[in-house]
Order: sequence, then structure tokens, then C-alpha cells
Amino acid sequence: MSQVFYGAWLARRGDLGWATHEARFPARQILAHIQLSALSLADGQRFQSFRRQYALAYIETELTPSGPFGIPMPNKETDNLVWLETDQVTFQLQAEGVETASALGLIHDLTPQAESPAKAVETRDFVVHDDQGSVLGSHRVVRLDGARELDLDDIRQRVLDRAASLVTRPVDIVSVDLTKIPPRLAFRVDPRTRRPVPLPD
Repeated sequence: MSQVFYGAWLARRGDLGWATHEARFPARQILAHIQLSALSLADGQRFQSFRRQYALAYIETELTPSGPFGIPMPNKETDNLVWLETDQVTFQLQAEGVETASALGLIHDLTPQAESPAKAVETRDFVVHDDQGSVLGSHRVVRLDGARELDLDDIRQRVLDRAASLVTRPVDIVSVDLTKIPPRLAFRVDPRTRRPVPLPD
């Protein structure tokens, strides 16, 4: 009998780029899925030129094929459910031309001795920004009880490599406690202090 042992909520606001949530846990047979839970589109000006508007929620695992430079290349339209034995799952939310988008990712334990919901023992948040301080995306990694220790340098490099493959301008990464930033607060990163600062109204 399976049961949910971990859940992740991802939110992406129009000014904050993509959102990624990575869960690490002791290896087990799992079923994971993600689905959009909310989407808000803003109507543009009358007769304005065409602009892209979309939101995609998908999953990456160790079985996701790699593209150039070792960057995972999932099928963003179909990879919203996986079933395998693994010790980590990465939920992704990408959107463009929206006010807000959110998604819910769940991991089910399929082992016969399925345990109670997992306990998070370490959480780290990172924000990727350009040289002007504009936020391009966020990455949260959560270590659940019994998982191996996090290699923060490796995580930073992987997130930077992914961001560099998506944009042409220089990017950097900083540690930020996203739990202390109100969900709807627009912010940037001060390149000098490397700290988040609110955007003017």
C-alpha cells in the first residue's frame, strides 16, 4: 500500500522566473507527480502584439536524459509523473507572460514498509540573478530524514549551469531564506550586498 510521504508547493510570480524544488531522501520505490494548481493571466493592452503565455509543471529524476553540457532535458509537456526507485526528485515550474502560477508535487512511497510522512531536516534556498540584480529563478533543496548530506557547492554549480543554458547574459547565485519573503513581494538582489531588496511600487 502506498502513501504520500512528501509534498512540495511551488509558486512563480511574473517577476521571479522559474521555481525548482528538489527533494532528497533515502532510496526507495516511489511514484511522484506534479500538477498546476493555479494560474493567473493578465489581459494585455488592446491590439498589442502577440506574446507567449504559458505555465509548465514537470519532474526531473536521475533517468531524465541529458542534453548539452549535462543539463537535464525532460519533456516539459509529458514528464509530470514518474515511477522508479530513486533517492531524489526535482519538481519544476516554468511560466511566461503570467501574473502568478503555482503547482503541487507529491511523492508516494511504494515500498511494502511505507513509512509515515517524511521529516525535513535541512532546507536551503537559492536565487539566481543577472548582473543587474533581476531575479531569474529560485531553487529549493530539501533533505529529508535519512538522506545523505547535501553538497552545497555542487548544488550551486548545477543551478548556475542550468541558468547559464537558458539565458545569454551573466548570472550569479545567492543563498536566500525565501520563507522570510512574503509570497507576493516583488524583489531583486543587490549585486553589491548580495541580499534581496524590495522593488519599488
